[in-house]
Amino acid sequence: MRQQVIPSRATTDTVSSRFTFVFITDPLSELAPAHDTTVALMEAAQALGHRVLVTTIAELGVTAGRATAQTRDVTLQPAVLIDGKWVVGKNWFVATESEQIFLDTAAAVFMRTDPPVNPDYLRATYILDLVDPARTLMLNSPSGLRDANEKLFALRFPELGPPTLISADQTEIIDAVQSWGRAVLKPTDGMAGRGIMLLSPGDPNLHSILDTATERGTTHVVVQQFIPAVTAGDRRVIVLGGTPVGAVRRIAEGDEFRCNMATGASVEIDTVTENDRRICKTIGPELVKRGLHFVGIDIIGDRLTEVNVTSPTGIREIDALSGTHLATSTISWVAELCANAEVR
Repeated sequence: MRQQVIPSRATTDTVSSRFTFVFITDPLSELAPAHDTTVALMEAAQALGHRVLVTTIAELGVTAGRATAQTRDVTLQPAVLIDGKWVVGKNWFVATESEQIFLDTAAAVFMRTDPPVNPDYLRATYILDLVDPARTLMLNSPSGLRDANEKLFALRFPELGPPTLISADQTEIIDAVQSWGRAVLKPTDGMAGRGIMLLSPGDPNLHSILDTATERGTTHVVVQQFIPAVTAGDRRVIVLGGTPVGAVRRIAEGDEFRCNMATGASVEIDTVTENDRRICKTIGPELVKRGLHFVGIDIIGDRLTEVNVTSPTGIREIDALSGTHLATSTISWVAELCANAEVR
């Protein structure tokens, strides 16, 4: 049975508060708990004594000018690291029946729904605009999520990435491919390697590929010069508050060229490099200014290729391989910001 809106803030006034954190996710039953960063963050919040509430985009709303959500308290059975891999029980979470809350009664709201950034996603960000950021920390901010297209945001810093073309014009794209030798095509709103294709000048299917990808010249695509260093994999670097805090290398398997874990890429231990810090020194202030607190950037060789802001993943793999506790340190970082806001 649906409950009424709870008007009071669900935290106390001390720095050691048990905060309430709301996670806007895809349905929990659809998550991969041994892989998803969202689950790792919820586990860490629970371990640190915070209240974990979950909801979905469809359960957001507005009452009396304030953003609301139908939320459920969640208790998680934490994953266990065995032989370098996270192992999770079949019944890894228990959720209560839903109750409606004002989102500004939570200390922080984590927007962790996977792309695409479609009309439903955009409507959710407009609802989240009504949450007062002075009361509730938004990770990431709704306006930042709208502004930072994951395939296009890096183009604000062209000196950091490979030569890149955004176009729906097949002739223009073919000219670029012939000039560069090889190129990689990406949809502007994809994730997990979906729709990414390797383009070669001599491929007899090139025109057909572009006809399909651009929907006969009506849809823009991203075309980047192929980076040979991808044979050594690409690197996912987690950026917290504009600072790189952890990294993992993803290596394509067999004859696959995509280095996405969703396409079967293997993962190897990696560390934050001086090049990562150089890149973040440039993009970090812009991320912070836009309220993009928790970000995953993709790097091939020394080139920035993507800035992932919607539901960046990689924490599970980094913690397993490197022996770090990024999920815990991220939640501690969030809790400190919330505590400082309450002190003010």
